[in-house]
Amino acid sequence: MSDPIDDSVQIPTADVRPLTPGERGGLSVRDLSTILEVTRALAAPFDLTTMLTEVTGAARQVLQAERSSVWLFDAAAAELVLKVSSDISDVRIPIGAGLVGACARDRTVINVPDCYADPRFNAETDRRSGFRTRCALTLPLVDHEDGLVGVMQVLNRSGGVFDAEDEALAAALAAQCAVALQRVRMTEALIEGEKMRAELDMARIVQRSTLPGTMPALAGYEAFGASQPAEQTGGDTFDLSLVDGQLLVVLGDATGHGIAPALSVTQMHAMLRMAFRLGADIETAYGQVNDQLADTLPDDRFITAFIGLLDPATHRLRFISAGQGPILHYQAASGSFARYPPTSFPLGAMHLPAPRAASTLEMQPGDVLLLLSDGIYEQHESGGEMFGEQRVERILLEHRDGPLADLSVRLLAAVQAFAAGVPQEDDITLVLLRRQAGSWRTFPPRLEALGALVAFTADAFERGGIDRRLLTTVDFVLEELFTNVVKYGLGTSQAPVTVRVELQAIAGGVAGSLTADGVADFDVTRAPQRDTSLPIEERQPGGLGLQLIGQLVDSVRYEYDVSQMRSRVTFRKTLA
Repeated sequence: MSDPIDDSVQIPTADVRPLTPGERGGLSVRDLSTILEVTRALAAPFDLTTMLTEVTGAARQVLQAERSSVWLFDAAAAELVLKVSSDISDVRIPIGAGLVGACARDRTVINVPDCYADPRFNAETDRRSGFRTRCALTLPLVDHEDGLVGVMQVLNRSGGVFDAEDEALAAALAAQCAVALQRVRMTEALIEGEKMRAELDMARIVQRSTLPGTMPALAGYEAFGASQPAEQTGGDTFDLSLVDGQLLVVLGDATGHGIAPALSVTQMHAMLRMAFRLGADIETAYGQVNDQLADTLPDDRFITAFIGLLDPATHRLRFISAGQGPILHYQAASGSFARYPPTSFPLGAMHLPAPRAASTLEMQPGDVLLLLSDGIYEQHESGGEMFGEQRVERILLEHRDGPLADLSVRLLAAVQAFAAGVPQEDDITLVLLRRQAGSWRTFPPRLEALGALVAFTADAFERGGIDRRLLTTVDFVLEELFTNVVKYGLGTSQAPVTVRVELQAIAGGVAGSLTADGVADFDVTRAPQRDTSLPIEERQPGGLGLQLIGQLVDSVRYEYDVSQMRSRVTFRKTLA
Protein backbone atom coordinates (compact mmCIF):
# COMPACT_ATOMS: atom_id res chain seq x y z
CA MET A 1 0.00 0.00 0.00
CA SER A 2 1.30 3.48 -0.79
CA ASP A 3 2.18 5.96 1.93
CA PRO A 4 -0.80 7.86 3.35
CA ILE A 5 -1.31 11.10 1.53
CA ASP A 6 -3.98 13.73 1.70
CA ASP A 7 -5.68 16.45 -0.13
CA SER A 8 -2.81 17.57 -2.32
CA VAL A 9 -3.45 14.73 -4.83
CA GLN A 10 -6.17 16.31 -6.91
CA ILE A 11 -7.73 16.13 -10.36
CA PRO A 12 -6.12 18.89 -12.53
CA THR A 13 -8.37 21.66 -13.75
CA ALA A 14 -8.49 24.32 -16.42
CA ASP A 15 -8.49 28.03 -15.60
CA VAL A 16 -11.39 29.04 -13.37
CA ARG A 17 -13.79 31.74 -14.55
CA PRO A 18 -13.54 34.75 -12.21
CA LEU A 19 -16.64 36.07 -10.48
CA THR A 20 -18.51 38.87 -12.15
CA PRO A 21 -19.86 41.79 -10.08
CA GLY A 22 -23.01 40.83 -8.19
CA GLU A 23 -22.64 37.13 -8.94
CA ARG A 24 -21.22 36.27 -5.52
CA GLY A 25 -24.43 37.32 -3.80
CA GLY A 26 -26.52 34.50 -5.27
CA LEU A 27 -26.55 31.53 -7.60
CA SER A 28 -26.17 32.59 -11.23
CA VAL A 29 -28.29 31.12 -14.03
CA ARG A 30 -25.12 29.66 -15.51
CA ASP A 31 -24.23 27.92 -12.25
CA LEU A 32 -27.77 26.61 -11.80
CA SER A 33 -27.66 25.25 -15.34
CA THR A 34 -24.32 23.58 -14.61
CA ILE A 35 -25.60 21.89 -11.45
CA LEU A 36 -28.75 20.70 -13.21
CA GLU A 37 -26.62 19.33 -16.03
CA VAL A 38 -24.65 17.30 -13.48
CA THR A 39 -27.87 16.11 -11.84
CA ARG A 40 -29.22 15.04 -15.22
CA ALA A 41 -25.99 13.25 -16.08
CA LEU A 42 -25.85 11.42 -12.77
CA ALA A 43 -29.38 10.07 -13.31
CA ALA A 44 -28.38 8.48 -16.63
CA PRO A 45 -26.18 5.42 -17.29
CA PHE A 46 -22.47 6.26 -16.96
CA ASP A 47 -19.05 4.90 -16.11
CA LEU A 48 -17.13 5.94 -13.03
CA THR A 49 -14.61 8.16 -14.83
CA THR A 50 -17.37 10.11 -16.59
CA MET A 51 -19.24 10.59 -13.35
CA LEU A 52 -16.14 11.88 -11.51
CA THR A 53 -15.45 14.30 -14.36
CA GLU A 54 -19.03 15.65 -14.21
CA VAL A 55 -19.00 16.14 -10.45
CA THR A 56 -15.54 17.63 -10.06
CA GLY A 57 -15.99 19.91 -13.06
CA ALA A 58 -19.23 21.31 -11.67
CA ALA A 59 -17.72 21.73 -8.21
CA ARG A 60 -14.83 23.76 -9.62
CA GLN A 61 -17.08 26.04 -11.67
CA VAL A 62 -19.84 26.68 -9.15
CA LEU A 63 -17.52 27.01 -6.15
CA GLN A 64 -14.83 28.90 -8.10
CA ALA A 65 -12.20 26.41 -6.95
CA GLU A 66 -8.82 25.59 -8.49
CA ARG A 67 -8.89 21.83 -7.91
CA SER A 68 -11.37 19.16 -6.85
CA SER A 69 -11.50 15.44 -6.16
CA VAL A 70 -13.80 12.60 -5.19
CA TRP A 71 -12.55 9.78 -2.96
CA LEU A 72 -14.32 6.41 -2.87
CA PHE A 73 -14.75 4.45 0.35
CA ASP A 74 -13.39 0.89 0.34
CA ALA A 75 -15.25 -0.61 3.29
CA ALA A 76 -13.32 -3.89 3.23
CA ALA A 77 -9.95 -2.13 3.58
CA ALA A 78 -11.27 0.84 5.64
CA GLU A 79 -9.56 3.14 3.14
CA LEU A 80 -10.41 5.98 0.79
CA VAL A 81 -9.43 5.55 -2.86
CA LEU A 82 -8.80 8.33 -5.38
CA LYS A 83 -8.95 7.34 -9.07
CA VAL A 84 -7.45 10.27 -10.96
CA SER A 85 -7.74 8.62 -14.41
CA SER A 86 -7.67 5.19 -15.96
CA ASP A 87 -3.90 5.21 -16.53
CA ILE A 88 -2.84 6.29 -13.01
CA SER A 89 -2.63 3.87 -10.11
CA ASP A 90 -5.10 4.16 -7.25
CA VAL A 91 -4.12 6.45 -4.40
CA ARG A 92 -5.23 5.19 -0.99
CA ILE A 93 -5.38 6.72 2.48
CA PRO A 94 -6.67 5.15 5.68
CA ILE A 95 -9.80 6.42 7.42
CA GLY A 96 -8.81 9.20 9.81
CA ALA A 97 -5.69 10.34 7.93
CA GLY A 98 -5.58 13.95 6.81
CA LEU A 99 -8.58 16.19 6.14
CA VAL A 100 -10.20 13.64 3.81
CA GLY A 101 -9.79 10.81 6.30
CA ALA A 102 -11.07 12.91 9.18
CA CYS A 103 -14.11 13.92 7.15
CA ALA A 104 -14.88 10.27 6.37
CA ARG A 105 -14.36 9.20 9.98
CA ASP A 106 -16.52 11.94 11.53
CA ARG A 107 -18.97 12.29 8.61
CA THR A 108 -18.96 16.05 8.97
CA VAL A 109 -18.16 18.98 6.69
CA ILE A 110 -14.66 20.37 7.23
CA ASN A 111 -14.09 23.94 6.05
CA VAL A 112 -10.44 24.99 6.56
CA PRO A 113 -9.58 28.60 5.61
CA ASP A 114 -5.81 28.04 6.12
CA CYS A 115 -4.68 24.47 5.48
CA TYR A 116 -1.12 25.02 6.69
CA ALA A 117 -2.50 26.11 10.05
CA ASP A 118 -4.51 22.89 10.44
CA PRO A 119 -2.54 19.94 11.91
CA ARG A 120 -4.67 17.44 9.96
CA PHE A 121 -3.39 18.71 6.61
CA ASN A 122 -0.55 16.77 4.94
CA ALA A 123 1.62 19.18 2.93
CA GLU A 124 4.04 16.58 1.59
CA THR A 125 2.52 16.44 -1.89
CA ASP A 126 2.38 20.27 -2.05
CA ARG A 127 6.13 20.27 -1.54
CA ARG A 128 6.66 17.60 -4.21
CA SER A 129 4.33 19.11 -6.83
CA GLY A 130 4.85 22.81 -6.28
CA PHE A 131 1.10 23.40 -5.88
CA ARG A 132 0.16 25.63 -2.94
CA THR A 133 -3.00 24.65 -1.09
CA ARG A 134 -4.54 27.64 0.69
CA CYS A 135 -8.04 26.59 1.76
CA ALA A 136 -10.09 23.40 1.50
CA LEU A 137 -13.74 22.37 1.73
CA THR A 138 -14.22 18.65 2.43
CA LEU A 139 -17.63 16.94 2.54
CA PRO A 140 -18.73 13.36 3.33
CA LEU A 141 -20.73 11.49 0.68
CA VAL A 142 -23.53 9.62 2.45
CA ASP A 143 -26.23 7.69 0.60
CA HIS A 144 -29.97 7.59 1.40
CA GLU A 145 -29.40 4.66 3.78
CA ASP A 146 -26.86 6.69 5.80
CA GLY A 147 -23.94 4.68 4.43
CA LEU A 148 -20.57 6.29 3.70
CA VAL A 149 -19.66 6.04 0.01
CA GLY A 150 -16.83 8.55 -0.19
CA VAL A 151 -15.59 12.12 0.27
CA MET A 152 -15.65 15.17 -2.02
CA GLN A 153 -13.05 17.92 -1.67
CA VAL A 154 -12.43 21.27 -3.39
CA LEU A 155 -9.35 23.47 -2.97
CA ASN A 156 -8.51 27.16 -3.18
CA ARG A 157 -11.57 29.42 -3.51
CA SER A 158 -10.90 32.09 -6.12
CA GLY A 159 -10.50 35.42 -4.37
CA GLY A 160 -10.93 34.18 -0.80
CA VAL A 161 -12.06 31.27 1.35
CA PHE A 162 -15.12 29.03 1.30
CA ASP A 163 -18.11 30.35 3.24
CA ALA A 164 -21.50 29.01 4.40
CA GLU A 165 -23.05 29.60 0.96
CA ASP A 166 -20.31 27.51 -0.63
CA GLU A 167 -20.93 24.76 1.94
CA ALA A 168 -24.63 24.67 1.00
CA LEU A 169 -23.89 24.47 -2.74
CA ALA A 170 -21.23 21.80 -2.21
CA ALA A 171 -23.62 19.82 0.00
CA ALA A 172 -26.20 19.79 -2.79
CA LEU A 173 -23.63 18.43 -5.23
CA ALA A 174 -22.35 15.95 -2.64
CA ALA A 175 -25.85 14.58 -2.06
CA GLN A 176 -26.27 13.88 -5.77
CA CYS A 177 -22.77 12.42 -6.03
CA ALA A 178 -23.42 10.04 -3.12
CA VAL A 179 -26.52 8.63 -4.78
CA ALA A 180 -24.64 8.26 -8.07
CA LEU A 181 -21.73 6.46 -6.42
CA GLN A 182 -24.12 4.09 -4.72
CA ARG A 183 -25.65 3.38 -8.13
CA VAL A 184 -22.20 2.50 -9.47
CA ARG A 185 -21.79 -0.07 -6.73
CA MET A 186 -25.26 -1.44 -7.30
CA THR A 187 -24.49 -1.79 -11.00
CA GLU A 188 -21.23 -3.60 -10.32
CA ALA A 189 -23.01 -6.00 -7.96
CA LEU A 190 -25.72 -6.80 -10.48
CA ILE A 191 -23.62 -7.11 -13.61
CA GLU A 192 -22.79 -10.76 -12.89
CA GLY A 193 -26.45 -11.74 -13.14
CA GLU A 194 -28.81 -11.74 -16.04
CA LYS A 195 -28.27 -8.44 -17.81
CA MET A 196 -31.85 -7.50 -18.55
CA ARG A 197 -33.13 -8.49 -15.12
CA ALA A 198 -30.29 -6.62 -13.47
CA GLU A 199 -31.04 -3.47 -15.48
CA LEU A 200 -34.71 -3.65 -14.59
CA ASP A 201 -33.97 -4.19 -10.92
CA MET A 202 -31.53 -1.30 -10.85
CA ALA A 203 -33.91 1.04 -12.63
CA ARG A 204 -36.75 0.07 -10.29
CA ILE A 205 -34.64 0.58 -7.16
CA VAL A 206 -33.27 3.90 -8.36
CA GLN A 207 -36.69 5.12 -9.41
CA ARG A 208 -38.44 4.04 -6.20
CA SER A 209 -35.68 5.61 -4.12
CA THR A 210 -36.59 9.03 -5.55
CA LEU A 211 -40.18 8.81 -4.26
CA PRO A 212 -40.98 10.24 -0.81
CA GLY A 213 -40.56 7.63 1.92
CA THR A 214 -42.98 9.44 4.23
CA MET A 215 -45.59 12.09 3.65
CA PRO A 216 -44.65 15.63 4.79
CA ALA A 217 -46.21 17.11 7.92
CA LEU A 218 -47.59 20.57 7.12
CA ALA A 219 -49.79 22.44 9.57
CA GLY A 220 -53.36 22.68 8.31
CA TYR A 221 -52.81 20.29 5.41
CA GLU A 222 -52.86 16.59 4.62
CA ALA A 223 -50.89 15.23 1.66
CA PHE A 224 -50.64 11.77 0.16
CA GLY A 225 -49.06 10.23 -2.93
CA ALA A 226 -48.76 6.74 -4.42
CA SER A 227 -47.49 5.18 -7.64
CA GLN A 228 -48.27 1.81 -9.22
CA PRO A 229 -46.23 1.05 -12.38
CA ALA A 230 -47.68 -1.08 -15.16
CA GLU A 231 -44.39 -2.98 -15.45
CA GLN A 232 -41.40 -3.55 -13.15
CA THR A 233 -40.39 0.05 -13.82
CA GLY A 234 -42.70 2.90 -14.72
CA GLY A 235 -42.68 6.26 -16.41
CA ASP A 236 -44.48 8.07 -13.56
CA THR A 237 -43.07 9.87 -10.54
CA PHE A 238 -44.28 12.23 -7.82
CA ASP A 239 -42.88 14.39 -5.05
CA LEU A 240 -44.29 15.86 -1.86
CA SER A 241 -41.57 17.58 0.13
CA LEU A 242 -40.96 20.76 2.11
CA VAL A 243 -38.76 23.46 0.60
CA ASP A 244 -38.09 26.49 2.82
CA GLY A 245 -41.45 26.09 4.57
CA GLN A 246 -43.40 25.60 1.33
CA LEU A 247 -44.76 22.32 -0.02
CA LEU A 248 -43.32 21.15 -3.33
CA VAL A 249 -45.97 19.21 -5.27
CA VAL A 250 -44.87 17.29 -8.37
CA LEU A 251 -46.48 14.67 -10.60
CA GLY A 252 -44.63 13.53 -13.72
CA ASP A 253 -45.64 11.14 -16.50
CA ALA A 254 -43.11 10.20 -19.20
CA THR A 255 -44.25 8.81 -22.53
CA GLY A 256 -44.18 5.01 -22.48
CA HIS A 257 -43.19 2.76 -19.59
CA GLY A 258 -40.17 0.64 -18.81
CA ILE A 259 -36.48 1.49 -18.37
CA ALA A 260 -36.22 4.51 -20.70
CA PRO A 261 -39.19 6.45 -19.25
CA ALA A 262 -38.09 5.48 -15.73
CA LEU A 263 -34.70 7.08 -16.35
CA SER A 264 -36.36 10.13 -17.89
CA VAL A 265 -38.59 10.86 -14.91
CA THR A 266 -35.71 10.10 -12.53
CA GLN A 267 -33.67 12.78 -14.30
CA MET A 268 -36.56 15.25 -14.13
CA HIS A 269 -37.22 14.48 -10.47
CA ALA A 270 -33.58 14.90 -9.46
CA MET A 271 -33.16 18.17 -11.40
CA LEU A 272 -36.33 19.70 -9.95
CA ARG A 273 -35.32 18.86 -6.40
CA MET A 274 -31.89 20.33 -6.99
CA ALA A 275 -33.28 23.51 -8.56
CA PHE A 276 -35.67 24.20 -5.69
CA ARG A 277 -33.06 23.29 -3.08
CA LEU A 278 -30.85 25.98 -4.61
CA GLY A 279 -33.61 28.59 -4.38
CA ALA A 280 -34.94 28.69 -7.95
CA ASP A 281 -38.51 29.88 -8.47
CA ILE A 282 -41.03 27.79 -10.40
CA GLU A 283 -40.52 29.58 -13.71
CA THR A 284 -36.73 29.28 -13.60
CA ALA A 285 -36.82 25.64 -12.48
CA TYR A 286 -39.27 24.71 -15.22
CA GLY A 287 -37.31 26.55 -17.91
CA GLN A 288 -33.92 25.15 -16.94
CA VAL A 289 -35.12 21.56 -16.49
CA ASN A 290 -37.09 21.72 -19.74
CA ASP A 291 -34.06 22.85 -21.74
CA GLN A 292 -31.82 20.20 -20.18
CA LEU A 293 -34.31 17.46 -21.05
CA ALA A 294 -34.85 18.85 -24.57
CA ASP A 295 -31.12 18.38 -25.18
CA THR A 296 -31.10 14.74 -24.08
CA LEU A 297 -34.49 13.11 -24.69
CA PRO A 298 -35.20 11.56 -28.11
CA ASP A 299 -37.44 13.61 -30.38
CA ASP A 300 -40.43 11.37 -29.70
CA ARG A 301 -40.05 11.50 -25.91
CA PHE A 302 -41.30 14.07 -23.39
CA ILE A 303 -42.66 14.30 -19.85
CA THR A 304 -45.98 15.79 -18.81
CA ALA A 305 -45.72 17.21 -15.32
CA PHE A 306 -47.46 19.30 -12.67
CA ILE A 307 -44.99 21.43 -10.69
CA GLY A 308 -46.37 23.49 -7.81
CA LEU A 309 -45.34 25.27 -4.60
CA LEU A 310 -47.90 25.74 -1.83
CA ASP A 311 -47.43 28.55 0.68
CA PRO A 312 -49.25 27.36 3.84
CA ALA A 313 -49.38 30.90 5.21
CA THR A 314 -51.39 32.33 2.31
CA HIS A 315 -52.90 28.99 1.15
CA ARG A 316 -51.90 29.89 -2.41
CA LEU A 317 -50.45 27.26 -4.73
CA ARG A 318 -48.43 28.56 -7.69
CA PHE A 319 -48.04 25.96 -10.40
CA ILE A 320 -47.06 25.16 -13.96
CA SER A 321 -48.92 22.30 -15.62
CA ALA A 322 -46.54 21.13 -18.34
CA GLY A 323 -49.01 19.24 -20.53
CA GLN A 324 -50.53 17.58 -17.45
CA GLY A 325 -54.30 17.64 -17.16
CA PRO A 326 -56.95 17.78 -16.10
CA ILE A 327 -56.10 19.20 -12.67
CA LEU A 328 -59.15 18.66 -10.43
CA HIS A 329 -59.79 21.06 -7.55
CA TYR A 330 -62.66 20.15 -5.24
CA GLN A 331 -64.00 23.37 -3.70
CA ALA A 332 -65.64 22.54 -0.38
CA ALA A 333 -67.54 25.82 -0.04
CA SER A 334 -69.63 25.12 -3.16
CA GLY A 335 -69.28 21.34 -3.30
CA SER A 336 -68.17 21.62 -6.94
CA PHE A 337 -65.04 20.93 -8.99
CA ALA A 338 -62.81 23.39 -10.80
CA ARG A 339 -60.70 22.07 -13.67
CA TYR A 340 -57.38 23.54 -14.74
CA PRO A 341 -56.01 22.69 -18.19
CA PRO A 342 -52.30 22.48 -19.03
CA THR A 343 -50.56 25.85 -18.82
CA SER A 344 -47.41 25.05 -20.83
CA PHE A 345 -45.69 22.51 -23.07
CA PRO A 346 -44.53 19.12 -21.76
CA LEU A 347 -40.99 19.01 -20.39
CA GLY A 348 -38.36 18.15 -22.98
CA ALA A 349 -40.63 18.61 -25.98
CA MET A 350 -38.75 21.70 -27.21
CA HIS A 351 -36.57 24.58 -26.09
CA LEU A 352 -38.56 27.55 -24.83
CA PRO A 353 -37.30 31.13 -25.29
CA ALA A 354 -38.74 32.21 -21.93
CA PRO A 355 -40.44 30.34 -19.08
CA ARG A 356 -44.20 30.57 -18.84
CA ALA A 357 -45.65 32.48 -15.88
CA ALA A 358 -47.03 30.25 -13.15
CA SER A 359 -50.76 30.07 -12.45
CA THR A 360 -52.26 30.38 -8.96
CA LEU A 361 -55.08 28.63 -7.14
CA GLU A 362 -56.24 29.17 -3.55
CA MET A 363 -56.90 26.30 -1.18
CA GLN A 364 -59.89 27.11 1.02
CA PRO A 365 -60.79 25.07 4.14
CA GLY A 366 -61.90 21.58 3.10
CA ASP A 367 -60.62 21.91 -0.50
CA VAL A 368 -58.94 18.90 -2.13
CA LEU A 369 -56.51 18.96 -5.05
CA LEU A 370 -56.36 15.79 -7.15
CA LEU A 371 -53.40 15.13 -9.46
CA LEU A 372 -53.91 11.84 -11.33
CA SER A 373 -51.92 10.33 -14.16
CA ASP A 374 -53.54 9.01 -17.33
CA GLY A 375 -53.42 5.47 -16.00
CA ILE A 376 -56.53 6.19 -13.91
CA TYR A 377 -58.60 8.21 -16.36
CA GLU A 378 -57.78 5.99 -19.35
CA GLN A 379 -58.08 2.56 -17.73
CA HIS A 380 -60.73 0.75 -19.75
CA GLU A 381 -62.92 -2.30 -19.35
CA SER A 382 -63.45 -5.07 -21.91
CA GLY A 383 -65.90 -2.99 -23.92
CA GLY A 384 -63.44 -0.09 -24.32
CA GLU A 385 -65.17 2.39 -21.96
CA MET A 386 -62.70 4.46 -19.93
CA PHE A 387 -62.87 5.11 -16.19
CA GLY A 388 -63.03 8.88 -16.81
CA GLU A 389 -63.35 11.98 -14.65
CA GLN A 390 -66.93 11.55 -13.41
CA ARG A 391 -66.14 8.33 -11.56
CA VAL A 392 -63.16 10.05 -9.92
CA GLU A 393 -65.36 12.93 -8.79
CA ARG A 394 -68.05 10.60 -7.45
CA ILE A 395 -65.56 8.64 -5.33
CA LEU A 396 -64.11 11.85 -3.90
CA LEU A 397 -67.56 13.19 -2.97
CA GLU A 398 -68.37 9.91 -1.19
CA HIS A 399 -65.12 9.84 0.81
CA ARG A 400 -64.01 13.48 0.94
CA ASP A 401 -63.92 13.64 4.76
CA GLY A 402 -61.82 10.51 5.35
CA PRO A 403 -58.02 10.20 5.38
CA LEU A 404 -56.43 10.73 1.98
CA ALA A 405 -54.67 7.36 2.23
CA ASP A 406 -58.10 5.71 2.45
CA LEU A 407 -59.34 7.79 -0.48
CA SER A 408 -56.36 6.54 -2.50
CA VAL A 409 -57.11 2.90 -1.64
CA ARG A 410 -60.78 3.29 -2.57
CA LEU A 411 -59.93 5.04 -5.85
CA LEU A 412 -57.45 2.36 -6.91
CA ALA A 413 -59.86 -0.39 -5.89
CA ALA A 414 -62.61 1.24 -7.95
CA VAL A 415 -60.32 1.38 -11.00
CA GLN A 416 -59.44 -2.28 -10.62
CA ALA A 417 -63.08 -3.31 -10.17
CA PHE A 418 -64.07 -1.26 -13.21
CA ALA A 419 -61.39 -2.93 -15.36
CA ALA A 420 -62.86 -6.34 -14.39
CA GLY A 421 -59.74 -8.28 -15.30
CA VAL A 422 -58.46 -6.10 -18.12
CA PRO A 423 -54.70 -5.68 -17.44
CA GLN A 424 -53.30 -2.34 -16.33
CA GLU A 425 -51.73 -0.90 -19.46
CA ASP A 426 -50.37 2.39 -18.13
CA ASP A 427 -48.66 3.53 -14.97
CA ILE A 428 -50.95 4.85 -12.24
CA THR A 429 -49.84 7.70 -9.97
CA LEU A 430 -51.88 9.98 -7.77
CA VAL A 431 -51.10 12.97 -5.56
CA LEU A 432 -53.78 14.22 -3.17
CA LEU A 433 -53.69 17.43 -1.14
CA ARG A 434 -56.35 18.63 1.30
CA ARG A 435 -56.57 21.81 3.33
CA GLN A 436 -58.09 20.77 6.60
CA ALA A 437 -61.35 22.49 7.44
CA GLY A 438 -60.29 23.64 10.89
CA SER A 439 -62.37 26.20 12.79
CA TRP A 440 -62.93 29.73 11.58
CA ARG A 441 -65.31 32.60 12.06
CA THR A 442 -65.69 36.20 10.92
CA PHE A 443 -66.22 39.10 13.31
CA PRO A 444 -67.25 42.75 12.89
CA PRO A 445 -64.41 45.20 13.60
CA ARG A 446 -65.79 46.36 16.94
CA LEU A 447 -64.47 45.90 20.47
CA GLU A 448 -67.89 44.55 21.46
CA ALA A 449 -67.01 41.41 19.45
CA LEU A 450 -64.26 40.39 21.90
CA GLY A 451 -66.70 38.32 23.93
CA ALA A 452 -67.72 36.34 20.84
CA LEU A 453 -64.05 35.93 19.92
CA VAL A 454 -63.26 34.36 23.31
CA ALA A 455 -66.24 32.03 22.97
CA PHE A 456 -65.10 31.00 19.49
CA THR A 457 -61.59 30.20 20.75
CA ALA A 458 -62.92 27.96 23.52
CA ASP A 459 -65.20 26.15 21.07
CA ALA A 460 -62.39 25.69 18.54
CA PHE A 461 -60.18 24.17 21.23
CA GLU A 462 -62.96 21.78 22.23
CA ARG A 463 -63.84 20.64 18.71
CA GLY A 464 -60.23 20.44 17.58
CA GLY A 465 -58.97 18.54 20.62
CA ILE A 466 -56.37 21.25 21.29
CA ASP A 467 -54.64 21.16 24.67
CA ARG A 468 -56.45 23.66 26.89
CA ARG A 469 -53.21 24.65 28.59
CA LEU A 470 -52.62 26.81 25.51
CA LEU A 471 -56.04 28.49 25.64
CA THR A 472 -55.06 31.48 27.81
CA THR A 473 -52.08 32.30 25.59
CA VAL A 474 -54.11 32.03 22.37
CA ASP A 475 -56.91 34.17 23.84
CA PHE A 476 -54.38 36.86 24.73
CA VAL A 477 -52.72 36.78 21.28
CA LEU A 478 -56.02 36.98 19.38
CA GLU A 479 -57.44 39.73 21.61
CA GLU A 480 -54.29 41.86 21.13
CA LEU A 481 -54.28 41.37 17.34
CA PHE A 482 -58.03 42.03 17.06
CA THR A 483 -57.84 45.15 19.24
CA ASN A 484 -54.91 46.45 17.21
CA VAL A 485 -56.98 46.17 14.01
CA VAL A 486 -59.98 47.91 15.54
CA LYS A 487 -58.02 50.76 17.15
CA TYR A 488 -55.34 51.47 14.58
CA GLY A 489 -56.08 49.70 11.31
CA LEU A 490 -59.44 51.06 10.20
CA GLY A 491 -58.21 54.39 8.88
CA THR A 492 -60.55 57.25 8.07
CA SER A 493 -61.93 56.36 4.66
CA GLN A 494 -62.45 52.63 4.55
CA ALA A 495 -63.37 50.02 7.15
CA PRO A 496 -62.78 46.29 6.83
CA VAL A 497 -65.76 44.22 5.76
CA THR A 498 -64.81 41.46 8.20
CA VAL A 499 -62.07 40.21 10.44
CA ARG A 500 -61.56 36.48 9.93
CA VAL A 501 -60.02 34.32 12.67
CA GLU A 502 -58.97 30.72 12.05
CA LEU A 503 -57.57 28.08 14.43
CA GLN A 504 -56.18 24.69 13.42
CA ALA A 505 -54.84 21.84 15.57
CA ILE A 506 -51.24 20.88 14.81
CA ALA A 507 -48.88 18.37 16.38
CA GLY A 508 -48.41 19.44 19.98
CA GLY A 509 -50.32 22.69 19.70
CA VAL A 510 -52.28 25.10 17.53
CA ALA A 511 -51.83 27.30 14.46
CA GLY A 512 -53.88 30.47 14.14
CA SER A 513 -54.44 33.37 11.80
CA LEU A 514 -56.23 36.73 11.79
CA THR A 515 -57.06 38.30 8.41
CA ALA A 516 -58.55 41.78 7.98
CA ASP A 517 -59.62 43.56 4.77
CA GLY A 518 -59.46 47.29 4.11
CA VAL A 519 -56.84 48.07 6.75
CA ALA A 520 -53.68 50.12 6.75
CA ASP A 521 -50.29 48.40 6.53
CA PHE A 522 -48.97 47.96 10.07
CA ASP A 523 -46.51 45.13 10.71
CA VAL A 524 -47.24 43.92 14.23
CA THR A 525 -43.98 41.98 14.28
CA ARG A 526 -42.06 45.27 13.95
CA ALA A 527 -43.91 47.27 16.57
CA PRO A 528 -41.63 49.57 18.64
CA GLN A 529 -40.14 47.76 21.62
CA ARG A 530 -41.00 49.14 25.06
CA ASP A 531 -38.38 49.35 27.79
CA THR A 532 -40.03 47.42 30.63
CA SER A 533 -37.14 48.22 32.98
CA LEU A 534 -38.26 51.86 33.26
CA PRO A 535 -40.59 52.98 36.05
CA ILE A 536 -44.24 52.89 35.03
CA GLU A 537 -44.55 56.68 34.99
CA GLU A 538 -41.67 56.93 32.48
CA ARG A 539 -42.89 54.28 30.04
CA GLN A 540 -44.60 55.17 26.78
CA PRO A 541 -48.20 53.94 26.70
CA GLY A 542 -49.30 51.12 24.37
CA GLY A 543 -47.43 48.51 22.40
CA LEU A 544 -46.60 46.18 25.27
CA GLY A 545 -49.21 43.60 24.21
CA LEU A 546 -47.77 43.28 20.69
CA GLN A 547 -44.30 43.01 22.17
CA LEU A 548 -45.43 40.14 24.41
CA ILE A 549 -46.92 38.19 21.49
CA GLY A 550 -43.50 37.50 20.05
CA GLN A 551 -42.38 36.15 23.43
CA LEU A 552 -45.43 33.95 24.01
CA VAL A 553 -45.74 32.07 20.70
CA ASP A 554 -43.32 29.85 18.80
CA SER A 555 -43.50 31.94 15.63
CA VAL A 556 -45.46 34.88 14.24
CA ARG A 557 -45.61 36.16 10.65
CA TYR A 558 -47.14 39.27 9.09
CA GLU A 559 -48.18 39.77 5.45
CA TYR A 560 -49.86 42.65 3.64
CA ASP A 561 -51.54 42.69 0.21
CA VAL A 562 -51.52 46.29 -1.02
CA SER A 563 -54.02 45.67 -3.84
CA GLN A 564 -56.59 44.22 -1.42
CA MET A 565 -55.57 46.32 1.60
CA ARG A 566 -55.52 42.98 3.39
CA SER A 567 -53.37 42.18 6.42
CA ARG A 568 -52.75 38.65 7.66
CA VAL A 569 -51.05 37.57 10.86
CA THR A 570 -50.28 33.87 11.38
CA PHE A 571 -48.83 32.28 14.50
CA ARG A 572 -47.99 28.88 15.99
CA LYS A 573 -47.97 27.84 19.63
CA THR A 574 -46.99 24.45 21.03
CA LEU A 575 -46.43 23.12 24.52
CA ALA A 576 -42.82 22.39 23.66
